[in-house]
Amino acid sequence: MSRLTHGRIGAAIVVAVTLVLVVLLAVVFVPRWSRGSGGSFAPVRTTVRTDVNPPRSLFGEVLTARARMLVDPRVVDPASLELKADFRPFSVRSFSRDVQDGPGRGRTVVFAYAIQCARRECVPFGPKGSIRGAATESQLPAARATGRRRDGSTFTTRVAWPRFGVQSRLTRDEIAFSTPKAATTFAPPAVTWGISPNVVGVASATAAALLLLAAAGLIVSVVLRDTRRLRVPRIPAHLSPIERALALAEHAAAHGEVDESRKALERLAIELRRGRAPAQAGDAERLAWSARGPSTETIAELADTVRSNGAH
Repeated sequence: MSRLTHGRIGAAIVVAVTLVLVVLLAVVFVPRWSRGSGGSFAPVRTTVRTDVNPPRSLFGEVLTARARMLVDPRVVDPASLELKADFRPFSVRSFSRDVQDGPGRGRTVVFAYAIQCARRECVPFGPKGSIRGAATESQLPAARATGRRRDGSTFTTRVAWPRFGVQSRLTRDEIAFSTPKAATTFAPPAVTWGISPNVVGVASATAAALLLLAAAGLIVSVVLRDTRRLRVPRIPAHLSPIERALALAEHAAAHGEVDESRKALERLAIELRRGRAPAQAGDAERLAWSARGPSTETIAELADTVRSNGAH
């Protein structure tokens, strides 16, 4: 009964631990995957990435200057991040600040500026002061990002903008005939997926939970099977040592357990020597370690010999 109790306790522990793991997986990871913020990555230091779009534009066109700051929220407070930028000769048409989750445990603070320049400083002039059709390279002044760490200290980071080109709206022919024509702008296509990342994340979490449950089921089935084996009494307790060894050998041979049969016959040989039956002990030992192995018939013949000689 003690072995049975231990087996059931072990099976219950396996089931309980598996259920806890499944619940943790569902509660902790699935919501973050559905928002695209799953993972354990966290930036070692604050990083900044900038871009100006479109990288090649026409005079007077509205551009978007964007700075993305990736921080570890356990080290830096995202709400404290500020960006001080000077876009002259461009003027700021609009501004936005957005805090996004990810990647991993990080937080990304996005500063976006819609800028435009319709001043003479932005017109691409040639070497002799004439307007040219080719784009001229422009560079915005570096910005300065500030923030506060969780320990109360502050920091400052220099933010450099990439170079971009500004081109006159006038071709050489239009300049000659004074017939300006504005070119249409190109909008990049929207991002699309064959399969939504949210669907992939939820499906992966579900598959992981099912695999955990399947593994727990296999472990429980093995534990319960071993428990049922322990409950089946193979040998009656009132038999003598020689009779018990014979019964063990017969039972193992009947169930095709060759290794158990060999062990039982070796034990029988020991008990026969103790009972002053060395001849039968030798027979049992030879049968135990024979090349073909003990069988039901050979063990039955040995049992008849032992019992007929009165070795009980």
